[in-house]
Amino acid sequence: MASLVVPIQLSWGDMDIFKHINNVAYARYMETGRALLIEHFKIDILTEDLGQIVMRNEIDYVKQLVFREEFLDLEIWIDRIGNSSYDIGYEFRDAEHVYMRALTRMVCVNMQTNRPTRIPEDLRKTFEAAQR
Repeated sequence: MASLVVPIQLSWGDMDIFKHINNVAYARYMETGRALLIEHFKIDILTEDLGQIVMRNEIDYVKQLVFREEFLDLEIWIDRIGNSSYDIGYEFRDAEHVYMRALTRMVCVNMQTNRPTRIPEDLRKTFEAAQR
């Protein structure tokens, strides 16, 4: 079981008129997490022929979150590996509560044809090392 836990600090600007963290901020936290996962596991996301794009984001807002100065933990992992796509899982929490569970479906794309393509074997092995 491999995952990465990164500390995320909320920003005052993440709060909306209802005084809780806005849904758009969660998508930014996920983006930050993906970038750190890619860096941590040294995933080569772009070559001359291969790119990876976000195909879908699913977010379950488990508990309302209000602004606080303390960092929260974002756990990130590779959840599923398919032929041309893979899923990244997320859980955003503190010591007492889970605030969000989410999933991003990524698709490997041939940069010449702009069509989905199989995940290369070396990349698949990297994903397997980051799979939970």
